[in-house]
Amino acid sequence: MSSGRGSFSEPTERQELAGGRVIVEVVHVGGVEARRAWHAPGWKWSEHVAPEVGVPRCPKRHVGLIESGRMRVEPADGEPFDVGPGDVVVIEPGHDAWTLGDEGCVLIEF
Repeated sequence: MSSGRGSFSEPTERQELAGGRVIVEVVHVGGVEARRAWHAPGWKWSEHVAPEVGVPRCPKRHVGLIESGRMRVEPADGEPFDVGPGDVVVIEPGHDAWTLGDEGCVLIEF
């Protein structure tokens, strides 16, 4: 595997999802994909993404760090929990999630 560096200031790709309520920047470096996802205030997976993808809850696993903002996560088989700046998270498939407050939430994941 090769070493390297990348930067979110020059992402490999950029995606807008849920009508622009989620903006994802992707950087590929050293065989790893890093993603920075901004979730708009008022965004909720089950309301804004589920209709686009046709499943009621997020089917992906997320491992990362909350850079800014706050989010509530509702696991398929557990108690909801809130995350905020500096929190390292593992969010298993089958969850719902939504931003809290008036600030967007930024999740950096690998």
